[in-house]
Amino acid sequence: MGGEIAHDVIGQVLKVYLRPLMREQFVPEKHIFEYIEKITVIRFAEEPTVADTKEIIDILAKNESYHLRLWDMSRIQFDFTMDEIRAIAKYGKSRFPEKNFFAAVAPEDLAFGKLRAFEVYRAEEGHSDVRVFRTESEAIEWLSLQHKYLGP
Repeated sequence: MGGEIAHDVIGQVLKVYLRPLMREQFVPEKHIFEYIEKITVIRFAEEPTVADTKEIIDILAKNESYHLRLWDMSRIQFDFTMDEIRAIAKYGKSRFPEKNFFAAVAPEDLAFGKLRAFEVYRAEEGHSDVRVFRTESEAIEWLSLQHKYLGP
């Protein structure tokens, strides 16, 4: 009996992790939402537009799933202008009124630098604590530590 339960749990875990990978492989999507350790993860399969980014922000705000979030930009060329970055930062501030933590994964130098600028814009008069990382494991580790600051 215990083996069956363990097998079911492993099966459920694999479905959670493999389903997004299978979707990317067979049905290309612009972005995929996952939930890992209470963290909302958005994986980008192609470079988002400003409209795409605002749509994602709206989805997160509506579902109140913005408190711990990770945007994985490791598979795309992130090349927003500074004006676009500033506009997205301002829009996010207007939609996320409660304390929240945002990690971006950007291994590529240009994207990393632009997202550092986003980090500064989001920090101005907002409730967001933003960090940019080179790897997903660093980002998840940091976000996992931030959960204690969100309250019950």
